[in-house]
Amino acid sequence: MVYETYNKITNEDEFMRMFRIYRTTHEMLRDRGYVIPEGFDRYNYFHRHCVQDVQKEHYPGDRILVLFPDIKTIGINYMKDVCVRLRDLQIGKAIIIYPGTFTIQASKAVQSMNTTEESLYKVELFSEKELVVNITRHEFVPKHTVLSTEEKRALLKKYNIKETQLPHIQITDPISKYLGVKKGQ
Repeated sequence: MVYETYNKITNEDEFMRMFRIYRTTHEMLRDRGYVIPEGFDRYNYFHRHCVQDVQKEHYPGDRILVLFPDIKTIGINYMKDVCVRLRDLQIGKAIIIYPGTFTIQASKAVQSMNTTEESLYKVELFSEKELVVNITRHEFVPKHTVLSTEEKRALLKKYNIKETQLPHIQITDPISKYLGVKKGQ
């Protein structure tokens, strides 16, 4: 993961809010299998550092760019810049944690990148509000696990059911977004 944070944090309340978002982001990446260096999600580290490169545990070439833009409205020009940076860094995935809104053109560009099979880049969007609190740490949210293809087959065989008989979770569900699942997982 290549991580970039705001250049300007104006007061202690804003700093603590951004730290909570930063910490939740790292917990989310750790839950997805990325290796986060020890102490990287601590307050003092956040206070001193901005950029870190982390790779996925089992797939060392699987890197992700995490961006915290400091602009209120994300437009198509910002998305073009993101694609250029992904190309320059040779990274295929990005997470954008934004403070405001996306223009229609920028949203369509992200949707196109994520639905087109031949797209070189995949981008996930999270508003800051979605990451202030880690929803998976709430006492009423059960543990969710993404099954591998083999685990899914074994589960279907064990209960002698078809995939359509399993309960489904929407791809837009907060847990689905948190875990970064794709349709069919």
